[in-house]
Amino acid sequence: MFRGFRGKKGARATKILVIVLAIAFVGGLLYTGSVVIRDPSQDAYGVIAIVNGKPISREAFEQGYRSALLAEYEYTGRVLPETVGPIRASLLDQFINTALITEAAEKERIRVSSKEIDAEFKLQEEAFPSKDAFRDALAANNVTVAQFKSLIKNRLTIQKLFAQVQAGVTISEDEVKKAYADETEKPAEGEEFEEKRPEIEARLMQEAQQDALSNWLEGLRSEAKIELRDAELRALVKIQEEDYDEAVLEYKSAIALDPENAYLHVGVAQAHIAKDDLEQATEALKSAAHLRPEDPYIRLLLGLAYRDGEDHELATDEFKAASEYGGLDILLHVRLESLLKTVGSDEDVRNQQAKIEEIRDLLEKRDSAINLEEQADD
Repeated sequence: MFRGFRGKKGARATKILVIVLAIAFVGGLLYTGSVVIRDPSQDAYGVIAIVNGKPISREAFEQGYRSALLAEYEYTGRVLPETVGPIRASLLDQFINTALITEAAEKERIRVSSKEIDAEFKLQEEAFPSKDAFRDALAANNVTVAQFKSLIKNRLTIQKLFAQVQAGVTISEDEVKKAYADETEKPAEGEEFEEKRPEIEARLMQEAQQDALSNWLEGLRSEAKIELRDAELRALVKIQEEDYDEAVLEYKSAIALDPENAYLHVGVAQAHIAKDDLEQATEALKSAAHLRPEDPYIRLLLGLAYRDGEDHELATDEFKAASEYGGLDILLHVRLESLLKTVGSDEDVRNQQAKIEEIRDLLEKRDSAINLEEQADD
């Protein structure tokens, strides 16, 4: 029924590339003081986590969350209710990792000179047709030149720190030969091996460097003192740890503070599904649908719960409601057609098929109009 939480901590590791990219946003907030801004004793609700004594503000976290939702929508065209929790969990990891990386950079006294910043700034500027175009791009993203240079400093600082962590990484001749033999099923010798050697060495070195960073960051995480002051985030961590009973309790605490948040009830349902408690999951989804009856994907999830519970009539009602609120989401409607074939009547299926054809026609007309408009502009 749900997709999202897979494994206790996701794949081994932290995806360092993602962290490097995230530094531009989260790291910028850290360095400018937008994340670490309050003494937690002064405003407990305003702080969502404390990492080695340094608070992360709810304001900054929610700002990051809104950006993450926008990115998800731009990439997929939708934000599924069952992905809200994983998105928030991933963002929490980014904030914590960035705080730890920033702290490590400060301890190592990593320095970036103004010349290095100016050189990188110039490279970024020269990637645009003109200086005015570059300034316009900054303005469009609500970033000043000073802020952009600060982000450059953050990124260069992290790059230097990572290079320092990777400095001792090596690969052996035996590793290269083994990789070649495994890939080609040939002995690692001769001209063909020598031709392949540079490519294999480069790939193995990249993998070894990635492993070094992952191990280093995991070490920072294991030694860090992390306190989560937000019940929903604690629930998300409990789900990752497969402690589903505690996750339910934490979600209930979050719901007590934010009773109108339908997605908290979806989170409760996720926890119950993980422990094979379909009855309680269904009740949680009913609460979510009551709070957001116009959300087609919550209605879809509730329909799936009814279907899994062998209540085909109620499942059909929910799938039809999802279709009613589904707008022009053609993928949703196609999926609902398939689901209605399993629980609904022939008439229900025909009605859904007619809706799909109507939507396809509308989308084709819209695309044609857009193409004509673009041609006219050219």
